[in-house]
Amino acid sequence: MVVGIKIEKSVDYSGVFLLFIFWIKLIDIQMAQVAENPNEEVVLGEEIGHVRVITLNQPRRLNVISFDVVALLAKFLEKWEKDDEAELILIKGSGRAFSAGGDLKMFYDGRTSKDSNLEVVYRMYWLCYHIHTYKKTEVALVHGISMGGGASLMAPMKFSVVTEKTVFATPEASIGFHTDCGFSYMLSRLPGI
Repeated sequence: MVVGIKIEKSVDYSGVFLLFIFWIKLIDIQMAQVAENPNEEVVLGEEIGHVRVITLNQPRRLNVISFDVVALLAKFLEKWEKDDEAELILIKGSGRAFSAGGDLKMFYDGRTSKDSNLEVVYRMYWLCYHIHTYKKTEVALVHGISMGGGASLMAPMKFSVVTEKTVFATPEASIGFHTDCGFSYMLSRLPGI
């Protein structure tokens, strides 16, 4: 059976095709990489005086957001929201990225499951809502890569501090997916946009 695709000559699909190829290659890279230390936590929590620091701790995987990452972020945020000693929450990434977004390997591996990883998506949405309505001041310290779910994670925070080396993007929109965690809503309401 031969399937044909009709492509209008006036539309240039090369950018979308190249982005799709890039995502496939990124999945291959993530699948080939192993954790630096399988016993090491993917999210670290630290208490320094009245400041609480959360560090996304998968530098070789560009701090991708997986089910475990979402669960640990929620655990720290819930714990410290009730802590009277905690006044400021800092969230940062280790290595050269804040977060490259969702764990493509997890989604790729779950493509044949019944829920297709919807549970982690729902939990991420809840986490972003929780950050948006958080009772204490939270600050994202963003350096390097902040893409997709990583950008959506920093957007609802009260403050974000970026460096000149920050790369910010929501590439999922380029291939027909919507930005997640209410990012399009929040982005359209930022000052200066």
